[in-house]
Amino acid sequence: MLAPVTLLVISSLSSLVTLGVLGSLLRSGIAGIRELMWANVLVLCSLLLFTLQANPATPPWLAIQAPNVLISSGVMLFCAGIFRFMQRRPPWRLLLSGLALSIGANIWFHYVDPSVNARVVAASGLHALLWGGSAWTIYRNMPARRSRYSYWFAGVTATVAALGHALRTAVYGLQIEQTQGLLQSSVWNVAFLAIGVLVMPSMTLGMIMMIHDRMLAEREREANQDFLTGLLSRKAWWREGERLCARALRTGRPLTLLALDIDRFKQVNDQHGHAAGDVVLRHFGSLATALLRSGDVIGRLGGEEFVALLPDTDSDTGVGVAERLLAAVRATPCSHGGKALAYTFSGGVAQYRAGDTLPVLVERADAALYAAKQAGRDRIRNRAG
Repeated sequence: MLAPVTLLVISSLSSLVTLGVLGSLLRSGIAGIRELMWANVLVLCSLLLFTLQANPATPPWLAIQAPNVLISSGVMLFCAGIFRFMQRRPPWRLLLSGLALSIGANIWFHYVDPSVNARVVAASGLHALLWGGSAWTIYRNMPARRSRYSYWFAGVTATVAALGHALRTAVYGLQIEQTQGLLQSSVWNVAFLAIGVLVMPSMTLGMIMMIHDRMLAEREREANQDFLTGLLSRKAWWREGERLCARALRTGRPLTLLALDIDRFKQVNDQHGHAAGDVVLRHFGSLATALLRSGDVIGRLGGEEFVALLPDTDSDTGVGVAERLLAAVRATPCSHGGKALAYTFSGGVAQYRAGDTLPVLVERADAALYAAKQAGRDRIRNRAG
């Protein structure tokens, strides 16, 4: 059986390694990392101070009181870091009140009414609540459309920590075991200590995985989303378009493509500035998103050109959708510099035909768009043939 001091040293080394990894993630700007780092610093310091209990000459305030304050503060700060990572405000009043009560009880049962068991109950009771709250927060904020592995890892680890501290509170609170100190080599004490010292490195590992998952999701979003309008990027839209064309071929259901282009966009930039052009693009993207259905797929191909795929929609219905968007643009000019900025767009409509590839479908919609431009702009044309 490992000696308690050995467990503390191993945990200290593990915390040091995970602290270094967390530090490398600070530049990501993700909320909560700073709190997680400071939590690891406090816990690392507490573990090192706890080892001083092996020397009977060490003052109790340094070997007992100080590390208890540090480790409880570290767990509280870790819990706050989880809240911030989940983009929720930490319940600071509740956290600080619990910490103050635990520290106060620890001091009372050391100097006024000495009882090691009571001190263990005060510390472990707080830790059980903190880790339980952390687990609950993680479970409630799991992502809907991404891998949940890292969240389950951290959530289960926090749950095990909460249950372990709850059991420790019960064992020493009910006097099932009498402890003389943290370094006592009894079965109960070593078992609880083993769980306790593994919690912070394991939870930090779980949070590192969650942070990497968040960073990956943000990079994917940046790659798939047009930065200006929030619509799908050209690459992401093309990928969805090929999927919908394959679906239309497989099921025989109609699929219609709208090619939409802002009229005289260069003049908008030349007369009002590029900032005004950006406002027009965002305004158009917002109107189109509000008008289209949730299953429709709209993206910005580049410049002032937009495309939208309408599943289960024939070309005549697609013309109606484009006409409604045309009316919405006419009725709601965008605002720039405190002034209304009116603009129009032209649109071409083409329906998927068996055997069409996406480039062929886009080409036919572009031909209809060109016809709308040639006819005077501010109108929709249907490429029926």
